[in-house]
Amino acid sequence: MDKTIVRIESELEMLGFIKTNGTQCRFVSMVTETPVKNIKAACPFKGVIKTSRKRGMINVNFSASVGRKLAASLGLPEKDIEYIPGETWYQHLTTVDGKSLPVVVNKKTPDNGEYYLQYFPTSSENVYHMPNGEPVQESQLEPYFYAKAKSDFKPTVISIKLSNIKELRASGVIMQAEDIDEAKAALANG
Repeated sequence: MDKTIVRIESELEMLGFIKTNGTQCRFVSMVTETPVKNIKAACPFKGVIKTSRKRGMINVNFSASVGRKLAASLGLPEKDIEYIPGETWYQHLTTVDGKSLPVVVNKKTPDNGEYYLQYFPTSSENVYHMPNGEPVQESQLEPYFYAKAKSDFKPTVISIKLSNIKELRASGVIMQAEDIDEAKAALANG
């Protein structure tokens, strides 16, 4: 299958592609650059950036996934489990017929222009660096990361700001932001 490469100037072009890509569950891969924010104040690496190559799935039914895991652990049929998710900080964009898209916005500020791709990660390769490109080893940052809670029943779900996605591969199309080359160089040097 031939791949189509599309250079984009704005995350709104990526948003349009995701909207037209539909609501079917599918694999995606991406290159992202995100400022590391959830780090202790004592961290000496102010402004550190994480560049990642990520793979995962979009349009996964979270509630059904939790229900399957709960049913398996309790030895019950899936039909006997009803999982009702708790309150979230986001709301999904939807199709005209009301189906959820893998794009979310903050419920408190839905019109602020910030869109997030919600995906279920399967793998991730990460490198850290300062804004000037100087590499930082993950082992140097580990003491400053906050511990993350993990559930045996709930799958990991990540919502990443579209403006932090430098490349998105889905359905035979490769969407690339103008600064993809810098992100790929950071990955190659990490």
